[in-house]
Amino acid sequence: MRKYTFLLLLLLTLPAMAASVIRQAKESIKKKQNLEQVAKNLLAEAEKPETKRKDRIVCYQLAAECSQKLYEAENLKLYLKQKYDTVKFFSSILDMFVRLEKSDSIGALPDDKGRVKPVNRRHNYDILKPFRANLLNGGRWHFRKVQMAQAFPFLDTYVNMASHPIFAADSLLKTDTLIRPTAYLAAVAAHLSGNSDGVIRHAALAKEANQKSHLIQEYLARAYFAKGDTTAWLQALNDGIHEFPLHPFFFTNLIDYDITNVRYDHALALADSMTHVADSVALFWYAKSLAYSKLGKDRETIDACDSCLARDPNYVDAYYNKGIASLNLAVIYAENACTDLNNPQSRRDLEIIRSLYLLAKQPMEQVRKLAPDDKARWAGPLYRIYLNLNMGNEFDEMDRILKELQK
Repeated sequence: MRKYTFLLLLLLTLPAMAASVIRQAKESIKKKQNLEQVAKNLLAEAEKPETKRKDRIVCYQLAAECSQKLYEAENLKLYLKQKYDTVKFFSSILDMFVRLEKSDSIGALPDDKGRVKPVNRRHNYDILKPFRANLLNGGRWHFRKVQMAQAFPFLDTYVNMASHPIFAADSLLKTDTLIRPTAYLAAVAAHLSGNSDGVIRHAALAKEANQKSHLIQEYLARAYFAKGDTTAWLQALNDGIHEFPLHPFFFTNLIDYDITNVRYDHALALADSMTHVADSVALFWYAKSLAYSKLGKDRETIDACDSCLARDPNYVDAYYNKGIASLNLAVIYAENACTDLNNPQSRRDLEIIRSLYLLAKQPMEQVRKLAPDDKARWAGPLYRIYLNLNMGNEFDEMDRILKELQK
């Protein structure tokens, strides 16, 4: 019996607790005292599962009023040209939007009888509308200071509220020309602060701002990658390469994915298609040579490297691929060459083998010239080339370099 009596008393006490918090909050707001703590108490009460719907609405409304009073206090200092707290000035505006949005969302839920009749929507609109400009200013202020994590909530809220029922009558997505540029800033801020969900949320509108849309698509792909969503990542890369074929990020990632996953034919098809899109881009020809090399097609690799180098004479990776492919041809030909010294074919085979090593020599020496510090890359191939060309001094040098690398 005592147990049930206790539960009854508890149930009777809970509404009284909410009423007490609300009553005390109203008194403090009227006196403009302890506004930040009052707001915390109201928010804590609103988030309790036992707090009634109407009391939750009131708690969020009063918490927003606390924020408005804090804003007015800082704004007065600004008007009087006194020192004011810029962070508090802007954050109080953001808090107003967040709290009234929560109040409005709860107010739009069905009541106990299943009726949907938004509570205080016009009131919320009238309060928030004059503050939209300063909400955006707050985001821009943090953005200029490269405080991206702090800038994002302002920019995010500005964009999101454009489609919120509170502002439905204003059709802001159509009438507000700042929505899309702000979505762009929001996507950039989200990317720079490691907020993948934020990038994904704003990428579509951000691209409509026509400000470096290729970067927004790149950020979108990076966001999906960070979340481990391979399907969405690949889709973003494929969308990117079709929309922005000359932005290398999309192509290089797709090629790397194909090579890593042993999809060499797919990589070759992609690279070949891009050489038709932009024949002058050396990267596409290099990727074609890479796919050919993985497929073991050495002569095709050499041809693709030559095409790459015709477009960029300093493309070190193309020189490397050409050198390795030529070295492979020499080794393969030597394995099948005539070994009968009395047979005239033996001399012809030796001449062909030498010509192939000479073919490998020039590009591999060019790798050394362009990347002199990358000894581990060129020393081994040059060692074999000089050995087979009987270049004693050069061979001895490579031998010393390789021994130093092994220490």
